[in-house]
Amino acid sequence: MDLIYFDDLEVGDSWTSSEYAVDHEEMLAYSRTNDPWPFHVNPEAAAKSPFGGLIASGGYTISLMYRLSHEIVNQPDRTWAFLGGFDWHVKFPEPVRSGDRLHERITILEKRLSSKPGRGIVKQLIELINDRKRVVLSIESTVLLATRL
Repeated sequence: MDLIYFDDLEVGDSWTSSEYAVDHEEMLAYSRTNDPWPFHVNPEAAAKSPFGGLIASGGYTISLMYRLSHEIVNQPDRTWAFLGGFDWHVKFPEPVRSGDRLHERITILEKRLSSKPGRGIVKQLIELINDRKRVVLSIESTVLLATRL
């Protein structure tokens, strides 16, 4: 298995996942269990909301982001030398709806060595994008990656 180290990443590097179609029943099941606001679980109430229909929970949307992230950063033949994350700035600029087809893009924004040996700090932009080319989730995330030495 190849490890992708801090040293291997360059500012501007970008990766895109495959597409995932948001499953209506999965979306509802998540919301019923974890985030049962009416606009997430009740079609009649959601129709009267500012969203005009059911929308995905933010937690579910983040779960989809994790699912698609692993396609990019954690595969059997290659994985990032990830040591942890410690800062997130999250935005939900557009709602996610069942049937939306989403893909993820990860872009390296900044990188610098840590004050502790063997680690580098990477700031990345994670975006979930729907089939209408609208960003539905944007996360500026700061993570630690191991260095080669």
